[in-house]
Amino acid sequence: MMELFLVNGLFDRFAGLEEEKETNGESEDYDLNDYLDILNEYRDAEADILINIATIYFEDDNMEESLKYLEEAIVIYDGLDYLEKKALVMDIMGDIYFNTGDKRTALEYYKEAYKLYSETDSETDSESKGNIISKINETEKDLVSADSKPKLTNVKTKKTPPAEVITDDYIGISKEIEEVLRILNGANTYMSYANHEDPFEQLQNAYEMSSGIGDNDASATILMIKGNLTLKDSKPDEALEDFNKGLELFKLTKNFTGEAVAMLLIGTVYYLTGYMQLGAENFRKSIELLRQIKNIPGEEKAIELMNTIYEE
Repeated sequence: MMELFLVNGLFDRFAGLEEEKETNGESEDYDLNDYLDILNEYRDAEADILINIATIYFEDDNMEESLKYLEEAIVIYDGLDYLEKKALVMDIMGDIYFNTGDKRTALEYYKEAYKLYSETDSETDSESKGNIISKINETEKDLVSADSKPKLTNVKTKKTPPAEVITDDYIGISKEIEEVLRILNGANTYMSYANHEDPFEQLQNAYEMSSGIGDNDASATILMIKGNLTLKDSKPDEALEDFNKGLELFKLTKNFTGEAVAMLLIGTVYYLTGYMQLGAENFRKSIELLRQIKNIPGEEKAIELMNTIYEE
């Protein structure tokens, strides 16, 4: 029945064109552009129907069939070069994967949707970009599993010293930490944000932008900078969260230098707060990785930081 409606719609379209031309006193046949316009309208309508079918399957908890029809809609939008509509479908597919627990795949779809939205200039897409950035941030946060990042409060060792103790200890190693951070690509630019009136806001904006375009290395580097500033403010738990999240992002891109820096900073937080064993373990892993990739300058800066910490 649906096919009959579509066919009738096409004939109505033909009739409309013919009536328009007769009214204008024209009797020539349809040209190529007329047929292409009609074909594109048909394909666009077909894609809409596919999305409606996918929605019904989604409401029936049949995610597999829902995704299948959405993929077919994407193929059509690719052919029509309808970026905005393709972005919407990618966004929807990200939601489906997120709801089914496949958050890594969801993140990929969200980031692709953001890229497509960024290529258009409509106000609607500006709102969509804001929404997609929120989804990207939420998904990335969820991907950093709580089980993979031990909390200071969960480690049954020495009691965490008062936060005030960290301030003095941090001052003694701040220069060495900054030298370690400079190992990372782009770190100098983000470190300059510390001179702004509100460095955390500047870093957050930069993080949202890099996350939106799928630049995990930049996002992870920003988290390293932010974590350092947070540690400077005597907030070790928040710093540890940033460093662990950055570590996971570096792992996604196989950025071994980034991983080494992240583990070094994680070890620093543990050491400054009295968790010597955890600190030493992360230091060891960091040095081993730097030696494995033969990053001699990085290894030298890491050792210099460790020596300064041990001397404090």
